[in-house]
Amino acid sequence: MTRIAFYATIKPPDHHIASGDRLVARNLMAALSLAGYEVELASRFIAYSKREAREILLQRQSDAFVQADKLIDSLGSDPPDIWMTYHPYCKAPDWIGPRVSEALGIPYVTVEAARTGQGFENGGDRWAKWRLEAQNGIRQADLNLAFKPTDRNYLIELLGSADSISMIAPFIDATIPPNLPEINLPSHWRPGAPVILSVGMMRPGKKVENFRLLASALAQLQALHWNLVVVGGGPEEDAIQEFFSEIDEDRLHFAGILPHEQVLAMMSAADLFVWPGWKEPIGMVYLEAQMMGLPVAALDSMGVSLSVNHGMTGLLAAEDDHSGFVDNLSTLISHPLLRRDFGYAAQDSIKDHHSMQAAAKTLKKALDQLAVR
Repeated sequence: MTRIAFYATIKPPDHHIASGDRLVARNLMAALSLAGYEVELASRFIAYSKREAREILLQRQSDAFVQADKLIDSLGSDPPDIWMTYHPYCKAPDWIGPRVSEALGIPYVTVEAARTGQGFENGGDRWAKWRLEAQNGIRQADLNLAFKPTDRNYLIELLGSADSISMIAPFIDATIPPNLPEINLPSHWRPGAPVILSVGMMRPGKKVENFRLLASALAQLQALHWNLVVVGGGPEEDAIQEFFSEIDEDRLHFAGILPHEQVLAMMSAADLFVWPGWKEPIGMVYLEAQMMGLPVAALDSMGVSLSVNHGMTGLLAAEDDHSGFVDNLSTLISHPLLRRDFGYAAQDSIKDHHSMQAAAKTLKKALDQLAVR
C-alpha cells in the first residue's frame, strides 16, 4: 500500500482550536485513506506566525530544519512513498517537506499552496521574506493540488507552466450523523415563518464585516416574515450583536458556539443558510449547509462560487452588490418552493461533486499520474 506522509503547516489537523483549515486537513487525510493510501501525520510542527519579524522567521526556519533532519533520520530506513503538505503560504511556509522529500528521494506534493493579499501596504509587502520562503518550497513540488482557480493562476505565474498543477473541488464528509440532537427554537416564533441560519466565528477582521453586511441586509427586510439564528462566538461578540440592534429582537436568537453535531441539527431545522462570504477563500460551511438541504444566499466573492452554484443551489450577488444581496435574500425568504428546489439540488451537488468519495477519486487519479511521471 502506498504510504503518504502528511503535514499541515498552519496547525496540525487535530489542533484544539477549531477552524476551516483544520477541517480541510482532516478531510484530506480521510479522503486519501478512502482512496486506498496509508496516511500518517508526519509532523506537528507549526510554521505559522502572526507577525512577520525577521527574528521569528529565522527561528521558525531553524526549528523546522531541526524537525526535518529528525524525520530524515527516523524515516530513512523505511521512507514513505509521497510527502504531502497542506496549505503552505506566506505566513506558514513549508521548510520540512521539501527537505525531507529531497533527502529521501520521494515526490513532494502541496495542496492549496496559496498567495494571500495580506501584508501589501503602501506599495510594499511586509511578508515579502516569508513569501519568498513559501515560494521556494512550492517550486520544489512535483505536484500542486489547487482548490481555487485563483490559486491555480498564482501557481502558473510562479512556476511558469501548469504542468505540475491539478484541480480538486472543495469537499466534506457528506455522511449525515444519525440521531442528531433535537433543536428547540424559541417557542414564541411564528409557525411557518422561515428560519434563517448564519454560522461564523466572531473574530476581528473579515468575520466582523460579514456580520455587518448580514445585519444591514436583514434590517431592510423586516416587513417580511422570518426569524434568524446566529451560531458562533468570539472576542467581537458584543460588537457584532450591536449590528443587529435595529432588528426586532423577538426574531433573533444568538445560539453561541455549538458542538458540530448541534450545528448540523440547527441546519436541519432551518430553511435558509445566509453568510455573505465577503473575502471568503472557500467557505466549508456552505458545503455543510447544502449537505443538510439548505439553499444559500451569499456574495460571489473569492471562492464562494466554488461551493455554491448560483441559480441551482442558491443565489449569489456580486461582491460589491449589496442591494443585489438584499434582493436575493428577499426572493428566498418569500418563495418556499424555490428554497425547496434549491435545497434538493444542493444535496445532489454535494454528493456528486463535493463528497469525500468524489475527492478520493480526484486524489487517486492525480497521485497515480504522479507515480508514472
